[in-house]
Amino acid sequence: MSTPPPETQQPDLKTGDAVFDAYAEAMDGEGTPLLGHLVLYSIFDGKVTRDDLVDWFTELELDENLLPPPVRPVDAFERVTGPDGVRVTYPLDDPSATGPASKRGQRRSRTQLVKTATLMVRPVRRDGGQIVRHVVREVRDEEQTSLKYDTRLATCTFERDNSENSPEGAGTLTIEENRSAIAKLPEAEQTTVRQMLTDVNASFRHRCTYLTSDKLRSVVRRYVEYLSAIRVRPTGGVYFVHRQHAQALGALRELVGRFGQGSHLVRVPLPDQDEMREMIIIAFTTKAKEELDALAMDIAVAQRNGKAEDARKLYDRFTELQAATNEHSELLSTSLDDTRASLQLVKIQLGGLLATATEDA
Repeated sequence: MSTPPPETQQPDLKTGDAVFDAYAEAMDGEGTPLLGHLVLYSIFDGKVTRDDLVDWFTELELDENLLPPPVRPVDAFERVTGPDGVRVTYPLDDPSATGPASKRGQRRSRTQLVKTATLMVRPVRRDGGQIVRHVVREVRDEEQTSLKYDTRLATCTFERDNSENSPEGAGTLTIEENRSAIAKLPEAEQTTVRQMLTDVNASFRHRCTYLTSDKLRSVVRRYVEYLSAIRVRPTGGVYFVHRQHAQALGALRELVGRFGQGSHLVRVPLPDQDEMREMIIIAFTTKAKEELDALAMDIAVAQRNGKAEDARKLYDRFTELQAATNEHSELLSTSLDDTRASLQLVKIQLGGLLATATEDA
């Protein structure tokens, strides 16, 4: 019925992995002094439970403080029935033609204006006992540039489990069809609606059992950043990790290899050469400048608005940046003078805010 999301489409990465593995082994085996590793990773959906992750962290001697929290059914419900959850769009003359609009559009001339319907979930109410959402049908008429709605084809209800020993966020999903409303639709559309409801239920149960690729990706990113990683690309996705964390990276690579098919983490050895060192230093100083500029702006806003209560949070951000600068200065054997100068200016600015906060206290 529907096209699997991109994260579940698993490319064949065996050839690329083999090339990177061969390069890494050659670099490590030559006795070439290493600065560290560039780290890249891709995570795909699989069937990994949190219990699996706990066992693997223990086996691979990874820091269990970086494990994700337990899966909560309420979060699964919010995700599946939220704006980015299950949603189906199709042309009214072919309700079975569901999927991305770009693919559907290839079947028609650009001059053809068609009527399309979209099945989506909309919030109705929530309280301490329930979260209620309705499945609605939106019909878009491109020729008349109008919208029409069937406001309740089904009701999706999350029943909170508020019993004494139940974990936080526990509960169950019930889906009740509005049979009279569905019966008014053409038979082909009825099938599409019921398949959509089946998909909502299946997606909820999957998310209650398994960690999604988004959650696993967050675990890996958090662990890489925990290893004092420097983001090499401004948009993320490529990190530098110093050679002192090589063992932890190896364990993390083994962990990712146990996720969904196609999931992998690649460590590209970076030789300790001037050009490579300069690249990493520039990446760190660029990131540090952005964070210091943002911190200076937030301090100025706090001073202007008299928000002395924010002083502690701003101070913590400053000390984290200062610690990162000291650490990377030592690891990269460089002074990072520009960053230290910026730190000193922000320190003076922060001192003024802290003095105000002390006077107000």
